[in-house]
Amino acid sequence: MALPSTPPALSDSIVDEILRRLPPEEPACLVRSSLVCKPWHLLLSEPTFPRRYRELHCTPPVLGFLYNKCFVPTTTFDPPLFPPAFDCFSWVALDCRHGRVLLHPMNPTCLVIWDPITNEKHFLPQVPDEPCNHLTAAVLCAANDCNHMNCHGGPFLVVFGCTADEDVMGDASVTWMSVYSSETEGWSVPTWIHLGPISRSQDVMGPSLLIGNMLYFLLEDGRRILKYDLGGHHLLVMNTPPLPMGNMALVKAEDGGLEVAGVEGYNLRLWSWRGAAGWVQGKVIELDMMLSMDIGDPSTKLLVVGFSDGANTIFMCK
Repeated sequence: MALPSTPPALSDSIVDEILRRLPPEEPACLVRSSLVCKPWHLLLSEPTFPRRYRELHCTPPVLGFLYNKCFVPTTTFDPPLFPPAFDCFSWVALDCRHGRVLLHPMNPTCLVIWDPITNEKHFLPQVPDEPCNHLTAAVLCAANDCNHMNCHGGPFLVVFGCTADEDVMGDASVTWMSVYSSETEGWSVPTWIHLGPISRSQDVMGPSLLIGNMLYFLLEDGRRILKYDLGGHHLLVMNTPPLPMGNMALVKAEDGGLEVAGVEGYNLRLWSWRGAAGWVQGKVIELDMMLSMDIGDPSTKLLVVGFSDGANTIFMCK
């Protein structure tokens, strides 16, 4: 009886195609594959492999988030990622986008850009000397026609915003925003808008959402939305849809427009902005059919805590 013949070895091009299709949400697969044999290690070590891998999968996965100065992985891969230490009491992460993290040490005029891959830090010059009671900020790539697959080392912008009490009684307020450019290494002249009476809140200005050339921020725990035009440097205030205050997030719609996601009971409701038509309710997702939780327990409450506009992912907690 003839013994079965040894199957022919796969060519490097076929193995490369197989390796490029490993799931990006589990980077540990690439590390393990590089240990299989020397030819595989050489293929994965080629300088062009990361670019071709990103081009195939397009949308980058969410590998984790910063919480209480620690990196919390959302996959089985736990990279040795350690946020930088500062000579101050504490710091917070204000924003993360296009491969950069914007950190705010507990100094009202200090902002730091941190690259978690290279561990490089870029200290920004002092922000404009204007009234500031509550602040927020956003970081974004400033390169022309960039696909944001590899923004390391390129130009960037930081949009810094503050809400300040306008009078001693605090029954009215103003908001101003200024933009820092890594190319000019300076801040723009602040743009101001009068908000009128505001609801006193611990979180007056929330995180940002980038859509095209517009940045959106939640105001007063979701009572209003602040819209900032990066091109014209204009500020505009919008109302929010009828959702519970403090339990919503700005998200990007499937068509690229603005949406607000909020939870009512055990339902995730999405409202879309339709210009002159205002807010229109869209999808309603029954979360109790998707998540494992005791819906009979009155203490069980779902909260929307954030959105990753690069990966179109809504973060929730209970």
